[in-house]
Amino acid sequence: MMVVEQTKAHTPIARGRRPAGIESGREALLDAAIGTFARLGYEGNSLRALGAAAGVDMALVGRLFGAKAALWDAVINRLTERHRTHVELLDTLADVMREGPEDGFCRFIRFFADLSFEMPAFPAFLLQEAANPGERLDTLVRQLVKPFRDRCRPIIAAAIEAGVVRAKEPDMVFGMLLAAISLPMVSPALFTRQDKNSEALRDTLAKDAISMFIMRTE
Repeated sequence: MMVVEQTKAHTPIARGRRPAGIESGREALLDAAIGTFARLGYEGNSLRALGAAAGVDMALVGRLFGAKAALWDAVINRLTERHRTHVELLDTLADVMREGPEDGFCRFIRFFADLSFEMPAFPAFLLQEAANPGERLDTLVRQLVKPFRDRCRPIIAAAIEAGVVRAKEPDMVFGMLLAAISLPMVSPALFTRQDKNSEALRDTLAKDAISMFIMRTE
């Protein structure tokens, strides 16, 4: 079973106004849907199941989003907003690369591992949709994958030019990093001796990726 982004446990709530301090039905639903879509995919979910996971009535799901497709789109938009903040940090790493390519690329790999740890739903969504090419996969690539890959490309290219990375194709290195770090973070039981995501796993994956990808220049 894939381990995906942690979501809050939701207790079913009676119909009517939600008690003060309880997150809104929309927020609860989006929070739960990130995990359930990443774990079970689009086809494996229903509005009833998504509502139950969020602790809201199915009727509320219909009133807020109308259809499962609209809820899926809202989840992707939320992931895009979360992802944007992380992607902007890559500009800082690009500056570090100019000062010291080896140190900069080590920091880039650790950043990659941090992002995979904080947002495992990102690669999990890709895994769910990659086997079924279509509009949803196109949306994921357009909103999540391409902006991230485009920001990573100059960093990887600088490492290749400096001789820090032996590979020649930046986009291929990006894909290999995704496979080496993000996939084990999504499904640790399949790739490691651990059965759940953890900071220790994140650190181990980053260390091993640095050993695999970086040619030491000393």
